[in-house]
Amino acid sequence: MSALLNAAEIIEFAIQIEQNGYKFYIESMKKLNDTRITELFQFLADEEFRHEKIFKNLLSKVGSPQAAHESYSGEYQAYMKEFLKTHALANETVLKEKIDAVKNLNDAVHMALEFEKDSIVLFTGLKNYVADDVKEPVEKIVQEELTHILKINNFHSQFIKK
Repeated sequence: MSALLNAAEIIEFAIQIEQNGYKFYIESMKKLNDTRITELFQFLADEEFRHEKIFKNLLSKVGSPQAAHESYSGEYQAYMKEFLKTHALANETVLKEKIDAVKNLNDAVHMALEFEKDSIVLFTGLKNYVADDVKEPVEKIVQEELTHILKINNFHSQFIKK
């Protein structure tokens, strides 16, 4: 059985998600104008930018996506477009709604945590659809996203009251 997705496609998704994550952190930081969130979100925005560079480097190592076998013309592109919509950071419309919904520190932190967890779930799940010899770049994506979760959880325990 051939893999439905390949590492290059997953890394391209990662790049888009990191770019949108950067937008979320910068825009939320501007809205709240709180030194505590500014410090955290600037760190996370910088990390998104750094991760984008890592993923672009990974992309250059794994090569371009291969065309998938389709039952009809455009099937694969339609599938990938719908699949990508499941991650809030990959959908510009939902991203804008999420940024608009940030009203306070608690909102921002919970949304950031949701986005980071969503990324981990997405990329961990995608590993099941790639060939065994290209799982390593996908795992690197998951490990990079885990660092965000740890930082957000640490911030949450310090500044957010339950």
